[in-house]
Amino acid sequence: MISLYFISAICNALMLICNIFILIHPHLSVKKYPVFFLSFTAFYFMQWYLNFSPMFLIMLAVNSILLVKFSKKLYSIFYIPLGYILDCILLDSIGFAANTLWNLPLNDFGAAKISIIIFSICTIIAGCPVFYLIRRVLQRYLIKIFEKMNQKLLALVTFPILFFACLLFIIGSFLDILEATYVEFLLMLSLFILYSVCTISMILFVLYSAKKNNEARKKVEYLENLNEYTRNLEIVYNNLRSFRHDYINIMTSLAAYIDEKKYDELEIFFYEHILPMQKNLTQKNGALNNLLHIKILELKSIVYTKLLLAVNQDIEVNIDIPDEIASINMDSVDLTRVLGIYLDNAIAGCLETEHPIINFHLGKMNQDIVFIISNTFIDKGLSISQMHKKDVTTKGDGHGIGLHNVSEILNRYDNIYHETLIKEGLFIQQVQIS
Repeated sequence: MISLYFISAICNALMLICNIFILIHPHLSVKKYPVFFLSFTAFYFMQWYLNFSPMFLIMLAVNSILLVKFSKKLYSIFYIPLGYILDCILLDSIGFAANTLWNLPLNDFGAAKISIIIFSICTIIAGCPVFYLIRRVLQRYLIKIFEKMNQKLLALVTFPILFFACLLFIIGSFLDILEATYVEFLLMLSLFILYSVCTISMILFVLYSAKKNNEARKKVEYLENLNEYTRNLEIVYNNLRSFRHDYINIMTSLAAYIDEKKYDELEIFFYEHILPMQKNLTQKNGALNNLLHIKILELKSIVYTKLLLAVNQDIEVNIDIPDEIASINMDSVDLTRVLGIYLDNAIAGCLETEHPIINFHLGKMNQDIVFIISNTFIDKGLSISQMHKKDVTTKGDGHGIGLHNVSEILNRYDNIYHETLIKEGLFIQQVQIS
């Protein structure tokens, strides 16, 4: 009997391992799979050997938490219960087919080692295309919604899946003890499918509501960015109009110095009044000219708003945007949040230095989009890893969440590489989006 428990535990563990691999790859390191295999096997064996049913719930909870920890994907918390549910439905369907075609007794499926192995292999083979299809649906339609869901909504999605998994386990336990007839088995399988449809419908309704909320939030942030961009354009226009009105007065003053041959006073007037005005105006116009290459309004507005703020604080701003940027494979709200935090930090950091400088590069590298933001700063002894921890800051209370938030946002994307560097007196943030 012990050997039967052991074989059953191994077969069930392998089925769940295959499910996890298809659903989560490549977010889970290959080195972690043996951990799950040993965990599943141990829990299943102890559950059957000790005849302690709550061990199943503990197994789902522990391994789901481990999967979230190892993969760093919060939404993966329901992958293991979902895999178990589908395995049960597939296994019962295969059993139903075996009973129909070869009249195999339903209650003997788990009574022989060879039956356990054969039905487990059939379940794995039948499950691979099913789980691959589920993965494609998740990636195309649902992952972005899951990533933006708060923990309460995610719990609302996870709970019915977990409850259904426990319900299937309880019913399956009774099926192993009682002798089910063909009709009873068919009725049970129909109830499984009906409950699955109801559960999925409820989850889809929750996801649809979450998607609508995200779309509404995007529209609000889009309008806020647009309003901010418009306000800054108005500021530039007013500056240009003011300069135009002052132009005649400036020329008259210059002419007066020249007519009276006061060249020393002319030199002082030029360097103290005319040149700073020209430099400021040129820098602002240069920023505008460079941003013409950005065709994404949300991106253009956040970059222009922050860099104009830097210019107005007498920061030397160098902008390099050699390529036309028409699309970026990243959610626009996440993109503006990340750049807003990076540029706010760059402004605050360089203002502490004697000669504040911000360098902003946006360009293409093959098919990838690359952002490089660098600024002068004063090294206060914090390591790069410490800077990305929550509540770690040199600015005082209420700060220290910006870079932590950025890390959480960027870690949700498989197509983004980001790196923080300190080189030649500059603090550098580099983001590459493929």
